[in-house]
Amino acid sequence: MKLLVTEPAPALPPICAAICDPLSGTDSAVFCSFTGSAKANKAETSISHDTATKDRVVLASLERVELRADSRDAFDSPVRYLVGVVDRSTNTVRLCEAPQLRFKTIVKARSQFKPSPLGAKNTLARHHLGEMFGTIKKKKAISAMERNKVKIESLASAEQVIKTMIDEAEVLLPSQEAVQNEIEEGRLIPPFDINATTPSKVYNLDSIMSPSELETIEVDFLLNVQYKEDLQSEINQVYPSAWVFDKIFQALQFKADKLVVKKVVYILFMMKFLTLRDNALNKPHPLPHYVDNHIQSSLLQKFTNSQIDNGVARYSFPDRLKDKLKAYILCACLILDDFRCDTTILAKDLNVSNSSVTTTFRELGCKIETKMKTNNIAILTTPLTFPPPKVKKSRK
Repeated sequence: MKLLVTEPAPALPPICAAICDPLSGTDSAVFCSFTGSAKANKAETSISHDTATKDRVVLASLERVELRADSRDAFDSPVRYLVGVVDRSTNTVRLCEAPQLRFKTIVKARSQFKPSPLGAKNTLARHHLGEMFGTIKKKKAISAMERNKVKIESLASAEQVIKTMIDEAEVLLPSQEAVQNEIEEGRLIPPFDINATTPSKVYNLDSIMSPSELETIEVDFLLNVQYKEDLQSEINQVYPSAWVFDKIFQALQFKADKLVVKKVVYILFMMKFLTLRDNALNKPHPLPHYVDNHIQSSLLQKFTNSQIDNGVARYSFPDRLKDKLKAYILCACLILDDFRCDTTILAKDLNVSNSSVTTTFRELGCKIETKMKTNNIAILTTPLTFPPPKVKKSRK
């Protein structure tokens, strides 16, 4: 076998490549080599000279990055690599120098942001020339560039000041527990015990109707009613309510508990109060004359807004306080029904939709069960859970 040295060297000799960044998928990458014209003196002819003087670029493109190597960025290594190419047809070995190329990783998404080739000294010199001989537009551009420079020293001095301001503001922020407590306190429902283990301990009926108010209610005439029609007539004189009628009628079938009847009548008074308009609230007696003033004053205080006008109190009944009164009514019904209420009957009594009643029961912590596809049953369970507060969408 003969040793053959070609003059000149082949146009595409082998290349010794080094990829600095470990990447996946380079095994299947297709590398392309591009060679420019030689700029060296043609009189110099050697293998090493020919491969070194040509501007050779080797490229490979992956999905997210590009691999690029240039003969001008070759290793400054004292070691030279030669590759022998065997040609069996002529029984010769051709020796070729393999230049060492270092591949750079170029992220495709950032390839459009090319660094400026000008150094700091060149930029400063250009600015001096622009300030002396440049046009007015050029001078303004130089001044704007100087103004927009970020001074690292000023940022370092302001870092501690900013950190101190953030720490001071962080102290004023309420904790997550405080925010949650504020949300719970802002609910339009009677006072409750969030840690109650049984439904009977969640709400206290005394917070809705006080014992002193119940003492003012006279129910002897209802206990002496003998006919169903007469009982219905007495109730309708205040407010027609099927739920109140059923509760009092059941009490009369057995030995009537006078205190329970008083509680049911108090709920009837609240249902009547829910229907009043603002002009009726400002009358001397908003409710019927047989309702004690103590009860009327209590309802006005808890469920209306008042304003003193020329020494006279003027009352208004906004929707928010109407929802609060509705929640108090349903909570009282829930307690007297042993924490299981038929939402359909109460929706008809309050003259609202069934969905509105079920929403209020959920605000009270109840679970809703469907019965016979028409009636919903609200059941109070423990541990007490409330639906998350509604977030108001901002208008664009």
